[in-house]
Amino acid sequence: MPPSADVTREIENSLDRLFSALDGKPTDGGPARILGIHHDSREWWIQIGRGDDVTNTIVLRVSRFANAMHAGAALTRWNSSGTNLPRIVRAMCLIEP
Repeated sequence: MPPSADVTREIENSLDRLFSALDGKPTDGGPARILGIHHDSREWWIQIGRGDDVTNTIVLRVSRFANAMHAGAALTRWNSSGTNLPRIVRAMCLIEP
């Protein structure tokens, strides 16, 4: 059964809020640049690069119940990590695999 129009609108609004809160946010390198946001019905997966560097990326794994503040806090953990390795940072994940 396809999701209702209200649920779809709610998901779109959540994605817009996450994008607006994170895109352009200052990082240790260039500003955060959203490369993609994916939804798997439980969580948001947000791929972020620094400025024009698409090789130094992070994927935020964010509960769909989290807000932009939670995602921003997770992005700050990446800023202070001092690593250039791509990695996944969890933000308010309810169930760990």
